[in-house]
Amino acid sequence: MIFDTTTRALQSAGLEAHDLDGIVLSGNDEIDGRVISIMPSTGPAGGVDRDTTMIASSGDHALIYGYLRLKAGQGKNVLVVGWAKPSESVDPNRAELMAAEPYLLRQVGMNNTIAAALQASTWVSPADVHISNATTAWPLEKEDLPGRGDSVHAAVLAVDGEFTAGEELAWIVDTGWSTVSYEIGTRDLGDLSALRFATEQIARRSPDAAPERWDAVEIGGDSEYTVQAVRRTLSVRENAEINASGSLQEQLTSPHVAGLGRMLAAIRAVGKSADNGDGAHGGRIVAGVGFNGYAGQGASVMVFSNSKGATA
Repeated sequence: MIFDTTTRALQSAGLEAHDLDGIVLSGNDEIDGRVISIMPSTGPAGGVDRDTTMIASSGDHALIYGYLRLKAGQGKNVLVVGWAKPSESVDPNRAELMAAEPYLLRQVGMNNTIAAALQASTWVSPADVHISNATTAWPLEKEDLPGRGDSVHAAVLAVDGEFTAGEELAWIVDTGWSTVSYEIGTRDLGDLSALRFATEQIARRSPDAAPERWDAVEIGGDSEYTVQAVRRTLSVRENAEINASGSLQEQLTSPHVAGLGRMLAAIRAVGKSADNGDGAHGGRIVAGVGFNGYAGQGASVMVFSNSKGATA
């Protein structure tokens, strides 16, 4: 899966593995069912004799790291790969339990679904939600949760002038990320603080890339309730497209790489024509949002444009 996906990504950019200045991989040992995920993924991603880095926190962090690498002058291009193969791992709930109790494996009653339900419950009252026999964890139904499956996402980033003019899929305007307290019992789960901090970073540096200027946003949330909460938290424009690529349930990808998948969906959405009114620099602005950790502990935002003039 990794070889096929990265090969197609490189071919679409007119590159081969030996042309790369670096590779950034993202995997998760517990979910992948392997020890040290970089070991089985380096070879098929073309990383032999290449500068290769593993980002274990999340796939969207890998994309941000690749971008920062280029901003720091470490090469002219970089391949970013996020992957997960839960079909070959232990029960995902067991892997998530390890994340909740990293020292001794105990039945502490926590996983991504439970954390998402606890968070969603802060945004509703019992009278707001009809409880049916299909309820997964109140107030969540199965359709509210991300789909899960084996997946690989790959993207090639390059500095200005490295791609053939006119063939760029999107320009990166800016990015921001933040992480708040791990302890879900010590923070307001309904307050998406990490997301606010991440977007404030962008707004300070690039005012034209602030949420009120977004034409569309792709959100990889913990539940559909999170998706709606993002709109309220960030004051996204009323007519902005939200998750035009599909619902969370339709995104059959592991939570570890869901944010990267949404950011790549945002890149694809940049190419769509749109009436952006008084949009910045005459360009279309689309943002990708990813979360990591229980109940939105960490958030990442990357803003893209179809206009070079809108880039930072």
